[in-house]
Amino acid sequence: MLQHYVLIRYEKGVSDEHIQEFCKRMLALRTSVAGIESLEIGRDILRDARSWDLILIMRFASVGALRSYQQHPEHQKVMTFNQPFVADVASVDFD
Repeated sequence: MLQHYVLIRYEKGVSDEHIQEFCKRMLALRTSVAGIESLEIGRDILRDARSWDLILIMRFASVGALRSYQQHPEHQKVMTFNQPFVADVASVDFD
């Protein structure tokens, strides 16, 4: 099982409505994109200087399944929606 963690830091001033909509669209991918074994989203509550705004915790059966998800048109639509508001992204993948 491959674990895929993505951390997102948004530009200052991004609305809570945008972040909520991004989360909604991401969670919808669980039913529209094959290969996602699990998907959780956590939003930071401390807002410390070193904090990231959001984490995606995902699990895939294999690296191939992750790559298929990343290239899937529905995933690409969600990324296009979110990207203009993102200041930084980090990821960690491990099994």
